[in-house]
Amino acid sequence: MCNVIIVDNDIESSEIMKEMIREHFANVILLPIATTRLELIEIADKYSIELAIINHDTLDCFKAHKFLLERFPNLKSIVTSRKADFKNAQKALRLGMIDYLLKPIDADFVYALDRGIKSINQVSLLDIENNDNQNTSLTLQHKVLRFIHKNYAESLTLDVLANYLNMSKYHVSRLVKSILGMNFSEYLLIYRVEVAKKELSTTDYPISEVAMNVGFNDSTYFTKKFKEVTGLTPKRYRQTYQGQVTIADIQV
Repeated sequence: MCNVIIVDNDIESSEIMKEMIREHFANVILLPIATTRLELIEIADKYSIELAIINHDTLDCFKAHKFLLERFPNLKSIVTSRKADFKNAQKALRLGMIDYLLKPIDADFVYALDRGIKSINQVSLLDIENNDNQNTSLTLQHKVLRFIHKNYAESLTLDVLANYLNMSKYHVSRLVKSILGMNFSEYLLIYRVEVAKKELSTTDYPISEVAMNVGFNDSTYFTKKFKEVTGLTPKRYRQTYQGQVTIADIQV
């Protein structure tokens, strides 16, 4: 099950989202709706939150995301807004948020929520099975994700992926965007950070070794990118969460 909170003071939109969630997701527990910052704090004190749908017109979504992430390090967030803001959309993806959606809420909300819930529920975004007998029937989308998930620790680039698929870099770039809702480098970074979070919380490996294990040759650069995604340095993350079981214990 996945605990989901809607942070929005727009009652009509909140009801629409609630109905869409109930219709499409049986594995979701809807927490009380937060319409103010104070309500969000009170709910966060009472419940474990795994996915937040934050309306940027109600609260600063980035501050709210950071607040929740400090309490729930594997949190996933979706941003909604009535304002089309390319810079905010870019920032949301850079911070590892699932999507930046414009109101009125439509089918894109279901797809974004599906991606968030699947990543939380310890499966790949497209339910990739570790079963070699299924290799011949893998869809192109499965092949893309499996290749990234198996080779994230290498010097993986869009060119390498394009060569593997025997496709042009342009077409692979569009394919990855359509599957993940973000570009190749953004997803690779988020996936590497998720694996690093697991190592930091469950092992005593030096941070430089963790960086190497997830594909970073420079531990300083790793620290910078890790903090961009999580809001914490690797050292601080380990001090806070070592020994805890991570929600996003993704398959590698």
